[in-house]
Amino acid sequence: MAIYPGLTLERPMREAAVALLVAVLLLSQAALSQPALPGVPALSQRAVTPDIGLGKPAVVKPGGSFQFTLPGLSVSQGYIYTVVLEGGKLKLLNYTVPVSVSGQQVTVAVPSEVRPALYDLVLVGQGRVEVPRSVWVIDPSASKLRIVHVSDQHYGAGQPDVITGDRNRFSGYIVASLLSPDLIIDTGDVADTASEQQYRWAYAYERAFLYGFPMFAIPGNHDTPPDAYIGYYGSPWWYRLIGDRVLIIGLYSYEQGYVPLEQLKWAEEVLRKHASVPVKIILVHHPVFYYQGELKTTYDDEKVIYPYDPQKSPGSPIYSTWSGNMEATRYFLRLVEEYGVNFVFSGHVHRDLYVKYTSTRTGRTTYFVTTTTLGMGSAIYDGLGSFTIDLGTGAIDFPVKPKSFIGFANESRKLAQNSIPVGTYPPTNSLGVANQVFVPAALYQSEHAYVITLENRLDYLQLENSVVWCLPWSGNLTVKVEQSGGAEFTVLDQLRAGDKLFLGVRIRLPPQGKLTVVLANAPDLEAPRVKVGMVSPEKPAPGSTFTALVEVEDGGWGLASFSASMLAGGAEIPVEAQLYLPGTLADPVGKYVYRLTAKVPSGTPEAKLVFTAVDFAGRVTRQEYALPLALPEVKPPAEQKPSTAQETPQPQPSPPQPPAQPSETKPAPAAPPVEQAPPSVITLIIFALLAVAVALLLVAALRRGGRGPSAADRAR
Repeated sequence: MAIYPGLTLERPMREAAVALLVAVLLLSQAALSQPALPGVPALSQRAVTPDIGLGKPAVVKPGGSFQFTLPGLSVSQGYIYTVVLEGGKLKLLNYTVPVSVSGQQVTVAVPSEVRPALYDLVLVGQGRVEVPRSVWVIDPSASKLRIVHVSDQHYGAGQPDVITGDRNRFSGYIVASLLSPDLIIDTGDVADTASEQQYRWAYAYERAFLYGFPMFAIPGNHDTPPDAYIGYYGSPWWYRLIGDRVLIIGLYSYEQGYVPLEQLKWAEEVLRKHASVPVKIILVHHPVFYYQGELKTTYDDEKVIYPYDPQKSPGSPIYSTWSGNMEATRYFLRLVEEYGVNFVFSGHVHRDLYVKYTSTRTGRTTYFVTTTTLGMGSAIYDGLGSFTIDLGTGAIDFPVKPKSFIGFANESRKLAQNSIPVGTYPPTNSLGVANQVFVPAALYQSEHAYVITLENRLDYLQLENSVVWCLPWSGNLTVKVEQSGGAEFTVLDQLRAGDKLFLGVRIRLPPQGKLTVVLANAPDLEAPRVKVGMVSPEKPAPGSTFTALVEVEDGGWGLASFSASMLAGGAEIPVEAQLYLPGTLADPVGKYVYRLTAKVPSGTPEAKLVFTAVDFAGRVTRQEYALPLALPEVKPPAEQKPSTAQETPQPQPSPPQPPAQPSETKPAPAAPPVEQAPPSVITLIIFALLAVAVALLLVAALRRGGRGPSAADRAR
């Protein structure tokens, strides 16, 4: 019995069904309409001034001021801003700064209430100019300076390949940030061939993953000529005062491998002007000493300080390039001794060299610290230095010491292992060790996700910190984390500012910890697509070797793994898949090409290649490809000649008919079977809503059909 006469369920059912269909359409549209992510290189920006910027920020106390040159812009106002983590929440710090201009000289005053941090500077006038990571407002009460030292990044290169270099550079950035330094120094060879593209990569990745850390950089010989370097990092030599406690001088040793005299004279003027500063640091790419251990001598002691020659004087501690100009070498060492330089940081030789140099003339000690490469071939491994300087005494301490650490002890092979190793090092090093795995890491950029993988294989290294990342972004954010071994990754907060997404993240990476983090702006709805691009030879014969190029595409979160095997003779044989393209992971990747080389087993009549591709959403494609083989032809027996008159004729059997010859046309392989993972959650939701909508429409239709024509229909 109906409670309300005349009311049926047909209309509510139809309305509910229509609503569900609309929901399906909207959900599908939301899944498919997210724009592609820009990729980390979108953060790169050319320098607008040679004086300040990422790699050389102005250093100022709250209430202080700084100056720089800015040609061709009329400035009327300015502000500085940054994003910091405070109590687990992101906070935008934004301060208006008074700006005055005299010719091309710009003076910026920093209000006394500005909090210590690294800021972007924005100037507004006839136009708008932003100088990222260019103003370091310091805490004048700090008593220690924690430093991470990287060198020889060699963007565009790596050992044994560029992708290993890409991964190790990224590992270095993550490790550096988790060590929580006050300052990062880079002693040159940022790029491998001084191309603009390589500086675009370096600048963008440092801005993204070292966002909150001031960095001071100098060029090396691979950054020569320095035009492209200057285009992103500004002038190649400079100095900075950190309060009234630290003086840092950056020098440029060019391709020649020593600092020219005119630059040394400039450095002497800087040292003389700031002689009262207690801690003095010099950065120079080429090390003065190719030596490990202690030296007690002075700059003009010809028994110790003499040019290296592999035949005449192989025992000299002076590095070969500095040996080419002993006048510059002695000038440099005299400056170090007379002005009490505490530290000289270098790179170039792709190994660790720690020298404790005590002047017999002044009694002062200078520590010459040369750090291995971050991303190229090394005598030991790829790594970075980490140390703490006491700003009161100038003493140096090493808070993280590898088990191989020897500090400034003598080592005749010049193969100290003082640096913290990063990434992996597959080649055999100068100690005869190969396939070393330390802190493997990678960043994979696809159309709709940035995927970060991290692992810690160092049993003495506890990594944990909260940091801010700055990522170029579009659309929404979805985070998926896989963690094991006590590792943890937490997005504490997020903040959108224009085309950038700031993430406050907490990372814990203990020994044996492992993380896979997906930062996506859309769901991954499709499994990877696999296609055989080439087989050579086109028809390999059984018993011969062939090469195949296989293309794998994933338009969602990107490819996580790919493997191949061959089915032949009832057995499945693994086939090594070597990555052929892309040549670098520094840019977003939509398609991977793998090179397969294998041998078809002898005597087999058929063979199939089997591919398994897995994306970062866990979706799997398993696909078979029938390999066309060049099978041997079966020839008929030779025709017998008729007998002569002298021969007694013998009855001959009828010759067998030759078998049909194989067609020369390449057979089209059958459509390969595809096995995919279960559909994603959003796909299941779409199908469920669609099924409910169809069911409601069917029920409404059946109810209507079961009652016969309505009163309105009969009236017609």
